[in-house]
Amino acid sequence: MNELTITTDFTDIALPTDLAASQQLNRDLLTLVVALQARVKQLEAELTELKERLNDSSATSSNPPSRDTPEQRAQRERKPKSPLKRGGQPGHSKHERTLVEESRLDAIQHYYPEGCCRCGGHLVLETTPSQRHQVFDLPEVAYQVTEHRLYAGTCSCCGKRQVAELPEDIPSGQMGAGLISWITLMNGACRLSTRQIQLLLEEQWQLSFSSGAISEATAPVSRWLAPLYAQAGDAVRSSPVVNADETSHYRGREREWLWVMCSPQVVYFMTHYSRGKGAADELLGKFNGVLVTDQHGGYNHHPNERRQLCWAHIIRKFKKIAQRYGRAGILGKRLLRLARLIVHLHNRKLAGAYSDRLYRQRMDKLREAFRQTLVVGSGLRQAQHPDKPTKTANQCQRLRDDDLMLWTFLRHSGVPLTNNAAERAIRPYVIWRKTSFFSQSFRGDQFRPLILTIVETCKRLGISAYRIIRQACQQALAKKPVTVRLPIPPPQVLNPVTGLIAA
Repeated sequence: MNELTITTDFTDIALPTDLAASQQLNRDLLTLVVALQARVKQLEAELTELKERLNDSSATSSNPPSRDTPEQRAQRERKPKSPLKRGGQPGHSKHERTLVEESRLDAIQHYYPEGCCRCGGHLVLETTPSQRHQVFDLPEVAYQVTEHRLYAGTCSCCGKRQVAELPEDIPSGQMGAGLISWITLMNGACRLSTRQIQLLLEEQWQLSFSSGAISEATAPVSRWLAPLYAQAGDAVRSSPVVNADETSHYRGREREWLWVMCSPQVVYFMTHYSRGKGAADELLGKFNGVLVTDQHGGYNHHPNERRQLCWAHIIRKFKKIAQRYGRAGILGKRLLRLARLIVHLHNRKLAGAYSDRLYRQRMDKLREAFRQTLVVGSGLRQAQHPDKPTKTANQCQRLRDDDLMLWTFLRHSGVPLTNNAAERAIRPYVIWRKTSFFSQSFRGDQFRPLILTIVETCKRLGISAYRIIRQACQQALAKKPVTVRLPIPPPQVLNPVTGLIAA
């Protein structure tokens, strides 16, 4: 719309002197009023949109909680305060540290009662101790240095000099498998910077290495651990149900993306320059199970009947709609209430509170009410443009189009309602990203997803990531093929008809 020129100085304006001039002035004023009304409606729409953006928080958008303002943090939904006191409650089961086996003890100290009984009698000692008290401590650590001396000899006949060579299993550098694995774990799992690792080496081990040497120590690790990384990718793609998500990743000032795909046993990360369908297809590969994600369009190549949308993301959208004025706000509150009832009913079913028949009956009623509310919402139109749908209408219509992906958990057992598993898997990297200068090279782009994949997968398998990394480094430094693998259990048996876990 063209800018309107409005004047408030009427001293120089000639008033009409006849009826025709008065009518023309009235027509001009009416035209101006109509234009001003249209302009007011446009400004009101822009103001509403700006207010909505200003009110965006972690509860209504994908913004992280750290970006919330103090006012938004104060308005967060809080769980009701428990009337119980902090700490263990009376009657709770006792938890104690399991005693270490006697064969693994470094030393045993025996203590016996002194003297005789108060009555003067002789004490008969028992053969087994009445109490076993174990004290754990850290030893004084010291590094080990092995010097390999190479000698030479001169032939008595031809005078040719020959020099001994290092055995193949001796590293050519100054760092052994244990030190390289420790540096790798400190950087990839504990998120320590090179300077912090350098300081820790000096404080704990009295070892002094330059920052360049520490950085170069992890250079070949990505190549050595590549077989384990590929194993994790193959394993997660053969799982019946996986969660997927993505977050921003930077190489210097260039924005890229870190993708994650996880199952209950395996977590697999991947960096890519794109957030589109090509990157999602590269992440999924030949995966043919149920995929749990948000509404990101990058996953749209995956069949709708084998995809579950995250209800936590949907609830956040409904919270945003509920904050709007008029019919949209009323509709958003109803959708929010229905969505929460659906999640609550599903959680109660998992807790064993409902039979399958009763669960299906109640879920069918909620599903029908949810669909009817979306139909009403998709019919909302803009006041100034009756032929154009509102933002709320577009969001409702999109959910109607994605209806099949909303209820996959009803068709297949074992499918979660939310994408929390992927959110939790990607959280360590998000924290790492906040405390580092991102990645500065292609080598860093390769190292981060690889070490995160191994560390997070080892957490889920309940094994030591350090031992796995050390075994791989030992084989590689000995110039042998890396044969160590992650003890990933075989995937669950899939339905031979659908290829999925049938409900």
